[in-house]
Amino acid sequence: MENKKYGMPPPSSRKEFEHNVNLVLEDALRVMDSGDESLIANKLWATLPHLKRVIYLPNRRIDLSTVNEMLRSQANMMDWMKYMPPPKLNENDNE
Repeated sequence: MENKKYGMPPPSSRKEFEHNVNLVLEDALRVMDSGDESLIANKLWATLPHLKRVIYLPNRRIDLSTVNEMLRSQANMMDWMKYMPPPKLNENDNE
């Protein structure tokens, strides 16, 4: 991936895009297994309605016409976050 000054890079292939959508699915499953009710409620409200609309084709590929803009943005953002520097914790914060 080229390091551009601005913006989130789009996936360069269908394979990368499907990988990004599967990252969202894995994150949703992780949240469901966590037992944290507020986190589950947030994920149910924000992500699950979009994931439920995704249809897999008989060859286990994603039908791209069923992925809406919100899911596409979230999927690409989740992949993009791996390129972000880790957050710096301020040692003076007591919270």
